[in-house]
Amino acid sequence: MTETVPVTPDEPLTFGQALAAEMGHLERMARYYTSDAVDAEDLIQDTVLLALRFSDSYQAGSNLRAWLQRVMRNRHVSILRRKNLESRVLKAEAYHAVPEWSIGEMSRKTTRIKGRTDLSTGLSAPLMRAIGRLRPEFREVLLICDVEGLSYADAAERVGRPIGTIMSRLHRGRRALRIQIGHSRHLEAA
Repeated sequence: MTETVPVTPDEPLTFGQALAAEMGHLERMARYYTSDAVDAEDLIQDTVLLALRFSDSYQAGSNLRAWLQRVMRNRHVSILRRKNLESRVLKAEAYHAVPEWSIGEMSRKTTRIKGRTDLSTGLSAPLMRAIGRLRPEFREVLLICDVEGLSYADAAERVGRPIGTIMSRLHRGRRALRIQIGHSRHLEAA
């Protein structure tokens, strides 16, 4: 639990001391929001980290408890939004409603058309060059999801990032690849 720090009446509390004094309230609030002990601990940790990171935006003499409540509430809402998005994505994957534009489909098209392909991936040489020009984090997720065919959840586990990050990197990687290669009519010529 929290430890009380003795302070003389003349000496004002530091931000860390004031934060420590509010931990009991944060614990109660987190349990109220999450109704789960583990999730509550995570929410408290996130709140304290955010409070420490943005402690310079806290104005001394103002209501620290209200400020911390706002930080925790905003963090909790962000977590709920992320979970909702992840749930929708996983549900979409279950129904095979994954984005229609993928390298896996492109590689099948290019192998049917005349041209050389890389035997290890089955991708055409122009496509491999375009993929090689992508930023490493986009290239990694693109190859994992589109070439290997892993789901967002499996890719997130392999890369060690949240599903939302995987989705974002895949979207941005695909967009960058589309720009490099051109529209689908140019792809047929590749």
